[in-house]
Amino acid sequence: MIIRNNMKDVGSTQILVNNILKNYSLCNYCIGRLISKDLSRRPSSSLGKKFNLNVKQLALKKCFICKDIFERLDQVIDHMIENSSVYKFSTFLVGSIIKPSISDNDDYIKSKFRIRGGISIKTQINHEIGKKFARRTKSKISEVPDLTFKINFKDDSCRIHSRSLFVYGRYTKTRRNIPQKRVSCKNCEGKGCITCNFHGLENYNSVEGQITKLLNMKYDSRQVKINWIGGEDKSSLISGNGRPFFVKIFQPHIRKLRFKKRITLDGIELHDLRQIETQPKDSVPFRSNVSIFVKSEIPLKDNLLKKLHYIKKNPIEIHNDGKKIIEKSIYTLRYKKSNPNAVKIFMSIDGGVPIKSFVEKSSVKPNLSELLENKCTCVQFDFKQIDVMCNTNKN
Repeated sequence: MIIRNNMKDVGSTQILVNNILKNYSLCNYCIGRLISKDLSRRPSSSLGKKFNLNVKQLALKKCFICKDIFERLDQVIDHMIENSSVYKFSTFLVGSIIKPSISDNDDYIKSKFRIRGGISIKTQINHEIGKKFARRTKSKISEVPDLTFKINFKDDSCRIHSRSLFVYGRYTKTRRNIPQKRVSCKNCEGKGCITCNFHGLENYNSVEGQITKLLNMKYDSRQVKINWIGGEDKSSLISGNGRPFFVKIFQPHIRKLRFKKRITLDGIELHDLRQIETQPKDSVPFRSNVSIFVKSEIPLKDNLLKKLHYIKKNPIEIHNDGKKIIEKSIYTLRYKKSNPNAVKIFMSIDGGVPIKSFVEKSSVKPNLSELLENKCTCVQFDFKQIDVMCNTNKN
């Protein structure tokens, strides 16, 4: 019974193909695709060839549907290999742009001859390109690819997108007067242009600039974006385990790297640099151990300084121009009075507290100026330890 049904399917399929080819020239790829579903077979040129009894007669005519696009695929593959030779990759994905007339002709044939289902012409083009490219480059097709190719058959172009990578690390700052954040290129305002060689920086004289320069060189990329875990003043030092940060690397040409445990740059050191699968989408909670050097306008009163011990009982409130009040906690606090008008404060505090605002009269409630009934100035503050309150994922 199964044999008879198969013979019937083959016979009816042959009649269908003959009827189409009486008036329309089709290539073996398009014939194979149109009949594959009814025969429960994979679409292929060899399947179409078995049913194309008019190959010789129609050889000089272009395929009505694809305009012989499949005959050009080897040239497309050569172009892809040439363009991707500067990238290190093991997986890829192919997409394509075809002329609307090709899809219209495909729909027309399916409608006229009542052919239902089956894959689209674009899907088969992508499949054939992917199969040939994978074979020649010994790479694999993936839904999360290293490289994505967009083949435009309208203008014969090939665009490549390299999937972004993510890096986690920490830095310590051993010299003062190094700003944390970059100065953006004046010409493009940080977007990337020819003037700044597409990295978006005016110069590398910052923590961000030095990290950007290093990672752009290591990954042969043009631009990175750093997600900071807290911030500091340019005069602040960072010691202990360092300040953590996440980096998104755009259009990398190199994908897998191992870093030294410690990398020394100009005034900063990088620690624990490693690739991770992705960076956190939400803000990362952290705590900081900070030392703050405070000067006062008039001599500090000892009885008022003792009040500092009690601010641990209630959260600090940060008022942001009518927006939602943010509450932060102080976990430990001690102080050392160095002279009548100066005090050094050591405390463990939630991340996100603006240190200068905490010292000087501001929207942070309470602040030292109000507590000490004195005009206080934050001369300098350093970070002794920064602890992230969640895990960072590792490859």
